Amino acid sequence: MKLNRQFSKKETVLILILTFALLGFIYYFFTYDYLESQLRNYDTTDLDSQIALEQQRAARITQMKQDIANGTVAYSGEVATYNNLSNEMTELNNIFSGTSVYNFDFQEPEATDGTVRRNINITFTSNSYAEAENIISSLYSCKYRCLISDLDISAGSDSGILQSGPVSVSMKVTFFETLEGATDTSGIIVDNSSDGSSADGTSSSSSISS
Repeated sequence: MKLNRQFSKKETVLILILTFALLGFIYYFFTYDYLESQLRNYDTTDLDSQIALEQQRAARITQMKQDIANGTVAYSGEVATYNNLSNEMTELNNIFSGTSVYNFDFQEPEATDGTVRRNINITFTSNSYAEAENIISSLYSCKYRCLISDLDISAGSDSGILQSGPVSVSMKVTFFETLEGATDTSGIIVDNSSDGSSADGTSSSSSISS
């Protein structure tokens, strides 16, 4: 049986409308609605907020390092008479008492033109970025004059995020003392070179850990 009947214009328009409606129905339920549900499942609002916060923290760390490089985080406090190590140790222990892990690596003191420099390589782990910042600030305002350099702050977990969790810090702290009025100058390396190296080309260190 063959149908040779031609559709009228009204019937053709109606068929086209029904066809487009069916295509629209299929697109909405099988494509558009599916994509929308996937986008809702992968909402990035929290991620964007976290990235913005980490960028702010990174900017603060960069500014802190620039301040140290420019010498603004240095030279506050009293220049004590040599040997002031026990008092400096008391200050350090008070500052780092709240940290979970810390290590002090003391270098032999060096003297140039009556000024003694005592370099200490310090590493520590704090419970948060804010706590690490407070410790560095406490060092800056320490009772005894010191210089902070070679500062490095990193996340203490594998996530690489500073927003929360422990923070690992390494830095060098130089305490300054004077030979004026000193009654004992033993243990000092006298620096007579222009490049800041020790006169005998040797150095030694002692280490104290928490």
